[in-house]
Amino acid sequence: MARLDFDFHARPSRPGRLGIALALAGVAALAWAWSNLQAARATEAGLAMQVAALERQQPRAAARPAVPAATAAQTADARIKAQLAYSWQPVFDALSAARSSKVALVSLDALQAKSHVKLVAEARQLADAVEFIEILQQQPGIRRAALTQHEVQADNAEKPVRFNLLLELGA
Repeated sequence: MARLDFDFHARPSRPGRLGIALALAGVAALAWAWSNLQAARATEAGLAMQVAALERQQPRAAARPAVPAATAAQTADARIKAQLAYSWQPVFDALSAARSSKVALVSLDALQAKSHVKLVAEARQLADAVEFIEILQQQPGIRRAALTQHEVQADNAEKPVRFNLLLELGA
């Protein structure tokens, strides 16, 4: 009887030059699309800051020709309306752009009168927290991002770093 030789495990074929060229073109197109997306996000955040600034200025301009004898109740109403009309969208856009899987936001406390936002967050390592702060510092709408306090959570087995940030808003 004749011996049959079956090859059940064929050698993998190497990609050809055309395949490599197409893969490189795909990577270049992906990088170009990603950079355009980031530029569009930055532009959107900048425009949101401008809209928020215009919205803050508009009620002030309309309030100037008002009657000078405003009562305390009217003043309180105007202050509450200004607080409700304040746009926090640029801050949310900056936090969304700086989002990281290594950092978890614990709390957010906003102070409209000073244009400050206080954040409490946790990171796996202090280097992750510093990287998060640097990314926030580069976002449009954030004038300054400062680390005010940090501590290692020794009672947790993973020992994350809890840190406090102070964000100053403005262009």
